Amino acid sequence: MDPNKSETDGYEYPCGQVPKLNATLLRSLFTFKTMAVITSSIALALLGSAAHGDTLLFVVMLWRNWNQFHFFSTSIEKDLEDTTGKIEVNNASDILPVANTSMSSGLLDYYYLKDIHYFVASSLLGSYALFFVVGGFLQWNYYIRQRNRPQDWKCQPTRFLTKENERHEFLMGVVCLLFNGSLSGVTSAYVYNGGPYLKVYYDIQEYGWIYFIFSTVALFLFQDAGAYYYHRMLHFPFLYRNFHKWHHRYHSPTAFSAVAMHPVESLVFQMILLFPMVLFPIHFVSVVGCFYYIYYFGLVDHSGVDLTSIWPWQPPVMFHDDHHKHFHVNFGFNTLLFDRFHDTLRRKDREYSESFFYGKGRELKKSN
Repeated sequence: MDPNKSETDGYEYPCGQVPKLNATLLRSLFTFKTMAVITSSIALALLGSAAHGDTLLFVVMLWRNWNQFHFFSTSIEKDLEDTTGKIEVNNASDILPVANTSMSSGLLDYYYLKDIHYFVASSLLGSYALFFVVGGFLQWNYYIRQRNRPQDWKCQPTRFLTKENERHEFLMGVVCLLFNGSLSGVTSAYVYNGGPYLKVYYDIQEYGWIYFIFSTVALFLFQDAGAYYYHRMLHFPFLYRNFHKWHHRYHSPTAFSAVAMHPVESLVFQMILLFPMVLFPIHFVSVVGCFYYIYYFGLVDHSGVDLTSIWPWQPPVMFHDDHHKHFHVNFGFNTLLFDRFHDTLRRKDREYSESFFYGKGRELKKSN
């Protein structure tokens, strides 16, 4: 970051702002507008999890380790442990039918992928249902019902996607969901069958509260850093032109744009998010919390709706919307930390276009 840059050189992206309330907090919580915001927020989180197909994964992780799961109290099921220290769990047949075919034995058993077809099918079914129903509702609520007054809610009120790009982002989302949902189904099968390499733990007392807080922050920053550097790498000329440009055809993005990208780019991004689960011990609550936070704001940031966040570290929607509008700038997602450090925040004294790579733009020519 340039130490000589004044605070007024950069565009303002206020974090942690909430609108002032004219009524009491209690009354405000139950207004129609507030309930609509809460409902939309839940819908966005569900759509985000559908886009990456991880809802089934989290359910399987918790079900598979339910006897070990303790958050606010110490373990009381220690007497259920056997001599190896493992907690007994029900057989897979208690929840899923076991196929009497070669898929349930041999190589699949060796790699902890027994009944993988059930997990992949379940992941895809649930993900597509959420994608179509929730995504369709959000699209209708803003881009159809309120299309005639975009100045009230839209980041770019004079720009909408063309019909062709709307169809393209929807179809690309369907394709990416096929790959992401399949990966989540494979991971779910691995977890369910006792795959040994995941470092997710379930008893808060195993490492204590201090480690829980530290590891949660570390996971959040690791994922944010991974997303920033991966995203910035995708803006190198070769990778941008051959992969990431698929995503940047949506100059005025919608919620569907968040999952509309090259399938290879989408799979790599999901693997970056999953990688900490094999790197260091992380509590299940931290995993679910961080993932749903990323999924939720990933959808919000692409929604095109001019919103701010109550969290002091989270940039407003305009921050990422400007990235789609100006291309090679504002690479972060859930903090401004790495953009500030590398001086890749959009600045008033520079111009940006699709041909100016590396996040610095070009100095504005001074008029005589």
